[in-house]
Amino acid sequence: MQDRPGRWMDQQQQAGRRLCLILEGQNDARQPLLAARNLAGYRSLYAETALAELAAQGPVILLLERMNEPALLDLLCHPETNWGWLGSLPSEDLAPVARHWRDRLLVGPQGEQSLYRFHDNRTLARALAYLDRDHCPLFLGPLISVCYWHDGHWHCNDNPAPGEYPVPDPAPWLSAPNPNAEAILHANILRYLLAEHSEDLVALVEFQDPRVWLTEVLEQARAWQWRTPEQLEFLVVRRLEEATRSSFIRWQPTVGEAPEDHFQRVVEQWKLMGQRDE
Repeated sequence: MQDRPGRWMDQQQQAGRRLCLILEGQNDARQPLLAARNLAGYRSLYAETALAELAAQGPVILLLERMNEPALLDLLCHPETNWGWLGSLPSEDLAPVARHWRDRLLVGPQGEQSLYRFHDNRTLARALAYLDRDHCPLFLGPLISVCYWHDGHWHCNDNPAPGEYPVPDPAPWLSAPNPNAEAILHANILRYLLAEHSEDLVALVEFQDPRVWLTEVLEQARAWQWRTPEQLEFLVVRRLEEATRSSFIRWQPTVGEAPEDHFQRVVEQWKLMGQRDE
């Protein structure tokens, strides 16, 4: 067993706390760990939510009774697989902590909700590094302490005020920056262009690296404060057409023009150009 989580677990047990494991759903350790427990010893975190149909594949929270379980030891020896994280509780009742995380599972307005991957140790680490002390209890809820792997090391954080709390609006942990956000955005845009605008993308490759080109386009989007998916799609697709065809749009904002007014003016200009070409 790795020294840091071993010491942390010993300390939590000596303080009279119960240990739990938050495990992502597709890990090979899931079935042997569940098989060793009765129904009171674990909870599916997708159950009783809008994702209930996926409960059998979703993350689980399990009570830890024996620290020498082979499946648990294997997880602790391979933290770089990002399987989840460890927590401590005041009692063996998993209902409050399961309810806490289910309330924080889906974010966004009804019909446009997305999944908040709290069960991923990288997500947990980013949130805890970002939150101030007053917000940590709102995020960790009934958990007294957590132990998790991040950036090549084990980390432990104590909750200054464990308890049950409603989800604040806005939830401060949703503002934690994702260091991989830019790379993910680039990959998604290039994948979209390959699927929907492949001819123009292939034409671009003949004279320019698409990654360099996209970096320049997204820098322009940031400078103009065009942030919505609609604005980014319009800018990327139209600039791709401009780079590979004879179309040309006057992109620059006028003095004092607000970002939304700038966007709407350019869209109208593009529509008029299309009408003239018909």
